[in-house]
Amino acid sequence: MELPPAPARLISCDEAGFTGPNLLDEDQPVFAYTAIDLTPAEAQSIIDSARARHRVQAPELKAKLLRRRPNWGEIALEIASQVEGRAMVMVCDKRLNLGGKTYEYIFEPVLEDNNVLFYRHNLHRFVMNAMYRTMYATGAQPHAMALELECFMRSFEPQDAPLLFAGRTSGDDNAVVLNCVLRFARGYSARIFERTAHLRVAETLTGKWTLDLTSTALFSLLFRGWGLRYPSVDLLCDDSQPLRAAAPFFDGWVGRDDAPEITDGRRFTPIRGNLANPIRFGSSLDHPTIQIADVISGASADFVRAPDSDRLAGWGPFLDRHIHEDHILPNDSLIDTRRLEARVNMAVLRELARRADLGADPLAGMETFYADTIRRFRSPASRMKPPKPTRRRPPLHTDDR
Repeated sequence: MELPPAPARLISCDEAGFTGPNLLDEDQPVFAYTAIDLTPAEAQSIIDSARARHRVQAPELKAKLLRRRPNWGEIALEIASQVEGRAMVMVCDKRLNLGGKTYEYIFEPVLEDNNVLFYRHNLHRFVMNAMYRTMYATGAQPHAMALELECFMRSFEPQDAPLLFAGRTSGDDNAVVLNCVLRFARGYSARIFERTAHLRVAETLTGKWTLDLTSTALFSLLFRGWGLRYPSVDLLCDDSQPLRAAAPFFDGWVGRDDAPEITDGRRFTPIRGNLANPIRFGSSLDHPTIQIADVISGASADFVRAPDSDRLAGWGPFLDRHIHEDHILPNDSLIDTRRLEARVNMAVLRELARRADLGADPLAGMETFYADTIRRFRSPASRMKPPKPTRRRPPLHTDDR
């Protein structure tokens, strides 16, 4: 006798640090999104216990309310101990993500016909981290170029980034990476303009939420997380404008039991959604599971922003066990030119900037250029005189991961 299919697994999601497309918000530099695997009864039991033990009078458990209390960290850790193994957390440094968007919307339109080559060698991660380190110093105000990048990636109109597309900077002539990015943007500006045209259509919501991280986080937590673990998922999300705009994409996975593979150029990994129904939106007041996701997100964002704070001492091990591998946090090893991959990517970036200056084909012979550059930097002569190390600054919010 054939057994009936297992009921859909309820996965509930909420965020902390939402600022929409504003990635330069100084008060909330970290975005966290959590997906919780709990039933409403389990979540309500955790909430009732925390409310009674800590005498919480607020109508619901919300990080923005709990962090006003001196025992915020104690409450968060107590809740976390009861969801061990049943939470997945995406954490993103927003300013670093702006560096990532630099690659996605300036380099990708030009290199898309052979983008796997560059992803295979981590050029996107090199550019993301290098731009972040070039444009920011700990405690500094956003660099003028960062403001222009953000403006451009909201409108996709070159006139909103005159320095970027003119290829000029103020005081950054020695910043090699930034200089190469500016030259690349200037040299291929027509192609960038042409291939981002669909994002300038005012009637669509695609461009409006280009810089928002909510949909990106949910994609990873569902398709590379809970969707791979359970045969069917009932997805409940705290109400969100960017998610409502992206809902048609997610809803397209209702009843889909296939697991296609995607690649980052190095490996193929399966993705799977199989939603039991379209995304459901709700409020934390009505759904205890969303309250738990809110607390986990809030504590994770607070910890990444200030890992040395006593308030959330002890949160690091929990986050290490539950953070999704797609998290976006600074990693200086990717731009350390004492390492082979970083040295190669610096040479490739210089070559792409040179071609941009000449208006040359950015893709012609690049497989050979990569191979020759790797061979050259692996030679004994190259190792005898290592390049000057990339100047390193301490991470803005967390240890390099």
